[in-house]
Amino acid sequence: MACFLFKNMLLYRGNNKDGGIFMSYKKRMTKFKYTLSHKKAFLKIEKELTGKNTLAGYLHDLDKLILYMFTPIPLKQVHEIHRLTARHHVNDIKKTKEDYIQMVIDWECARYTKPDKPLTAYGTMKKYYPETEFYIHPILKELKLIA
Repeated sequence: MACFLFKNMLLYRGNNKDGGIFMSYKKRMTKFKYTLSHKKAFLKIEKELTGKNTLAGYLHDLDKLILYMFTPIPLKQVHEIHRLTARHHVNDIKKTKEDYIQMVIDWECARYTKPDKPLTAYGTMKKYYPETEFYIHPILKELKLIA
């Protein structure tokens, strides 16, 4: 199945300038490595903050890794699909406390692997997602990320 998808991705020559259907293997591999590096940092920070790694941690961003490498979906759409469907992102999906913990860990570790995202979890909440403070603030305290 994966070979079929990859073969078809290489055969299709869509609009490549704006992240269209066909993206070069090199661009997809760059996104894959970027996400894999973030995933490794996520597991490290999860272990530091909670004392353990969880199944959710091991599965963190796995959908993006698969979609980048084994589908012809444009990179921008992979990012959008992930943000709309992942429980650790701010979206319309109902969240559990564990989802919010994963969200905080995601925000906290991003600054270690993503130069474009230098904020702490607290800074990210305050700047981009102040509407989540009711749920996130107690978790930040529990994980000792704030006093």
